[in-house]
Amino acid sequence: MPSRTHRVPGPILVVVIIIWVAGVFQGFAQAQASATLPFTRVGLGLSQGEMSLLLGITRLAAFAALPLGWMGDHRGRKKPFLIAFTLVIAGGTVAGLSMEAWQFGAAQAVLRTGTAAMSGLALVLLAEKASPKTRVYAISVYGAAVSFGSGIALMTLPLADGGGESWRTPHLLIGVGILVLPILIRFVPESEVFVDEKKHEGHWRDLIGGVWSRRFWTVMAVGFLASAFSSVALAFSTERMINQIGFSTGTTVVVSLVGGTIGGIGFFLGGYLANVWGRRNTSALSLLMAVGGGLVLYWSTSIPVIIVGVVVSSFGIFAFVPAAGSHRAELFPTSLRASAMTASANFGLAGSAAGLILGIFTIDRFGLSQSVTALGVGVIVAALLTMTLPETKGQDLTAVETARL
Repeated sequence: MPSRTHRVPGPILVVVIIIWVAGVFQGFAQAQASATLPFTRVGLGLSQGEMSLLLGITRLAAFAALPLGWMGDHRGRKKPFLIAFTLVIAGGTVAGLSMEAWQFGAAQAVLRTGTAAMSGLALVLLAEKASPKTRVYAISVYGAAVSFGSGIALMTLPLADGGGESWRTPHLLIGVGILVLPILIRFVPESEVFVDEKKHEGHWRDLIGGVWSRRFWTVMAVGFLASAFSSVALAFSTERMINQIGFSTGTTVVVSLVGGTIGGIGFFLGGYLANVWGRRNTSALSLLMAVGGGLVLYWSTSIPVIIVGVVVSSFGIFAFVPAAGSHRAELFPTSLRASAMTASANFGLAGSAAGLILGIFTIDRFGLSQSVTALGVGVIVAALLTMTLPETKGQDLTAVETARL
C-alpha cells in the first residue's frame, strides 16, 4: 500500500553537533562509576561482590525511563530528551555527595534512568533527521561522543586516587553539565516526522504481543545478553588491571586510552560496513569481536596483549553502535520507535543489572575472570539472534509514514 510522505527539513549537521555535545556529558557521567570503581568501592567500604550488587540494582531502577519513551511517541522527542539529560547530570553529581552506599546507589539509579532515555531518544532524533546513507554516520558521531566523554572520565581517575574523600571529585565534576542545559533547550530540535504520527493509535500492545512483537523481543534479548557481559567486563576492567594484575593507575589509564582510541576506528568503519555489508551482519560481527577481545583482558597479564585485546573489543563495541543503532531504529514504525528504542536501552540496563547482580554470587566464589567468561557465552547467543532479524539497509525514515510498514 503506498504511503503519503513529506521530507523533513533542517540540516542534519546542526542536529549531530547538538546531540554530540549532550553525548559527551552523558558518556562522562555514566562512565564514572566504572572508571573510579576501585576507589569508590573502598570509599564506600564495599567488597567486589557487594559493589557489583549495588551497581546491578541501580540499573534495574532505570526501567523508570519507559514513561519517557512513551512520552517521546505521544508528546514529541525533544522534551523527554531534555528531562533525561537533566536526570543524568543530577544523579551523577549527587552520587559524589553520598555518605552511604545506598545513597550512592539511589543517585546512580537516577543517572541510569536518564542515560537509558537519552540513548533511545538520541538515536530516534538522529535516525529521523538523517538519510539512509548518512544515518549510520550520524549515529556514529553520537556514539563517539559518549565514548569521548567516557575517555575524559577515565582521565580524571588520578583525581580519585588520593585516599580519603578523593573518590568524590570525579563524580562532582559531572555537575558542570548543568551549564549546557540552556543550550540544549534552545537548539535540540523536534522531529517533524513525529508531528503527524502522534494521532496514530496502537502502542505497547503492538510491541509486546502484536505484529511487531517478534522483532521487539529479539532486539530486547540481544541488548540484554550483550549488556550482561559488557557491564561486568567494563565495570571491573580497572579493578582487574590495578588490584589483580598490579598495574599502576597511570599504566591503567594509558592501556585503556590507547586501546580505546585505536578501537574507536570502529565507529566509522562500522558505519561504512553497515552501509555496504548490511546492518545485521555488521552488528553480529561486532558482538563477536567485542566478546573475543574483552576476554583477553581477563586472561592475560601482558601489557601488549592486553592492549591488542582492548583494541579488538573496543572496535567491536564501537562498530556495534552505528550498525545496531540504525538497525533498531529501522525495524520499527515511527509511531512506536521512541518506545521501542527506550525499551531497548532499558533491557540493556536490565542485562547490565543481571550481570552485576550475578557477580555477587560468582565473583567472590569463582573469580572475576571466570565470571566474565561465563557471561561471554551470552554475547555469542546475541550474535546468533541478531542474524534472525530482517536486514533494513536503505530504509528511509526522514519521511512521515501514514501507512503501517
